Amino acid sequence: MTLMTRRSAGTLIAATVVVFVVAIGFHQQPVAAQGGAGPKMEDQFMNIKALRGHPADQLNPTMVMFEAALGVGCPYCHDNDAAKRELDSKPQKEVARRMIEMVNAVNKNTFGGANRVTCFTCHNGRPSPVAVPNVVGEQLPPALGEDYYANLPAAPAVPSGITARQVLDKYLAAAGGTGAMQKTPSLVANGTMTQRRIGRPFPALQVEISSKAPGMELIVTKTGQADNLVAYGPSASWAKAGNGAARDLRNAEGDATKLEDVFNLPTQLKQLLVDAKMDRPENVLGRELYVVSGRTQSLPQVKAYFDKESGMLRRLRYSINTPFGPYPTQIDYTDFRDVGGRKVPFVWINS
Repeated sequence: MTLMTRRSAGTLIAATVVVFVVAIGFHQQPVAAQGGAGPKMEDQFMNIKALRGHPADQLNPTMVMFEAALGVGCPYCHDNDAAKRELDSKPQKEVARRMIEMVNAVNKNTFGGANRVTCFTCHNGRPSPVAVPNVVGEQLPPALGEDYYANLPAAPAVPSGITARQVLDKYLAAAGGTGAMQKTPSLVANGTMTQRRIGRPFPALQVEISSKAPGMELIVTKTGQADNLVAYGPSASWAKAGNGAARDLRNAEGDATKLEDVFNLPTQLKQLLVDAKMDRPENVLGRELYVVSGRTQSLPQVKAYFDKESGMLRRLRYSINTPFGPYPTQIDYTDFRDVGGRKVPFVWINS
């Protein structure tokens, strides 16, 4: 990735950005104003059957969850033409509807309506579940055993000598502070985005991120035909997939986009988090990190992991609600460098 400030386009520094991104395209009806209970999936999207009655802003994360559970992409169930994704041109879509009904019935009749069973329970990243026990000698992960959890070491205590506000303030200071943000308010990052999914490699794509304080960002992903765009600012947030029409980001998508804006995050994380509190420290890559947990207005859970010494954000994890339970996203940040007085990561991995 190369980074330059708007003030000076001097020597460019290169590094690799490794991320996991799934682009979802739908033929979408006009977006209604958000607020209150919000529109349902069938109000905003065409040919909705098995998912009727669920909030419209949960459709995209639900599709991403299905992709991850089966290790596939959009064209596995949907028409290869992105402008015809609502058509029932592939039998896999009808199979998916029956599977949704099956999962709903299992959870309702066996687990009292809790989302205990999901697509991943059986598929484990494969289009077809493995139904036969492996007894032919292939290596399997060790069984946990019935007393596995009882023998786990005690979890570390929640720190009592530091508050979530202090950790967030230290993060802002470590990233350069408000002074550095004012001195270098705009950054442009050019890099390589590599999608990695088990059993399905993707070619690397070029990505350009333009960020401006306070709270503005444009992400352009070069797909080879037409660019994919995602943007947000003080009054609006939107996305455009290829040659498709631009659409407003829904509430959860907008919050997720702001959380993933690593260049503006030091100044806006405190405002984004609701009910922020210190959580139990966790060990990440051999280092025990402070953990601040909370939520946003539209995301049910957010966890931010900070280096105890430097104060820098090393990992961010958030979940988006779907009808089949929360779908998590995790981002790890490394290779921190100084750019115009601001300390920013040159490598991050989205999982």
